[in-house]
Amino acid sequence: MLSFWTIQRAAGTGTLSGIAALFLWPAYAAWEQVEPVFVAALALTAFCGLSMLAISIHDLATRKRGTIMRRVRAFDIVWGCLLAGPTLAVLTDFF
Repeated sequence: MLSFWTIQRAAGTGTLSGIAALFLWPAYAAWEQVEPVFVAALALTAFCGLSMLAISIHDLATRKRGTIMRRVRAFDIVWGCLLAGPTLAVLTDFF
């Protein structure tokens, strides 16, 4: 995996792009010209969520962790699912 792409960066970027997609959603409903920007925000959110899942699963599979870090990774997995799941469902309408 890429060393500069961390779970913290994925979470921050995914959250911000998800918020941007939420703000772009009404604009997309009103103006079809916003569609490429809206789809890009959704795609970035989905990518970040999926990368959070991949990083968390890789970390849990390869490193021995204590109970506190397992709880943190469980939160990361839930957050990754919350970022990736709804955005992938919406993206299926575009492709």
